[in-house]
Amino acid sequence: MRAPRSLSFATLAVAAAAATASAAPATGTIAGAVAWKGAAPTPPPLDRSSDPVCAKDPRTAEDVVVTNGKLRDVLVRITVGGAPMPPPGPAEPPPAPAVVLQSQCMYGPRVVGIVPGQAVEIRNLDATFHNVRGNLAAQVLWNLAQPKGAPAITRTALGKPGDIVSLHCDVHPWMAAWVAVTDHPYFAVTGADGAFTLKGVPPGSYTVEAWHPTLGKQTVKVKVKKGKTAKATFTFAAPSAKP
Repeated sequence: MRAPRSLSFATLAVAAAAATASAAPATGTIAGAVAWKGAAPTPPPLDRSSDPVCAKDPRTAEDVVVTNGKLRDVLVRITVGGAPMPPPGPAEPPPAPAVVLQSQCMYGPRVVGIVPGQAVEIRNLDATFHNVRGNLAAQVLWNLAQPKGAPAITRTALGKPGDIVSLHCDVHPWMAAWVAVTDHPYFAVTGADGAFTLKGVPPGSYTVEAWHPTLGKQTVKVKVKKGKTAKATFTFAAPSAKP
């Protein structure tokens, strides 16, 4: 005997609700942008006359890069130690290294994030000599020559979570970059649009920090819910002039 039509509809409705519930994401997202308050700074030209190869490409300083009111080169992450991880601990580091290029006698990107054990690969694309010095605060971790055509320099031991290692070229003192070590994958670095998105975040309350190598750090509190996007916004400005 055919089941009553009403029962069939009810059964389908229950099945659809169950399927929707099972398909709902178990994690959330943190997203936002890093804004700049006030007039955008005018970057000064760099004096690169010490090296004819570098001098062929005039460049300006990249200490603070603002485009349409948004700030570039900001590392946004859940604070170190502030993200629950599935047992037995953090996932294995990704096999692909974080790549930093030396191109037109500049580092790019200027700010990168890694997890412990992830390699950083530094490549020289210039037709000139560079050296790569890695510093943890005042401590020199390495200082290696990298002439034209030399193989990439790869480093895997870049400190503990929370450390920020700076990269320098002593031949071209305007060159600098920063590598931030984080004990979880919930981080991003802003581009020209100042935007960031941290996906797959377990539900919970977090402190999110935005760090810039010149302007310092800001923090906000967010609460992440399943299947939802928590908004986080940051606004930086030029430091006040001292009297």
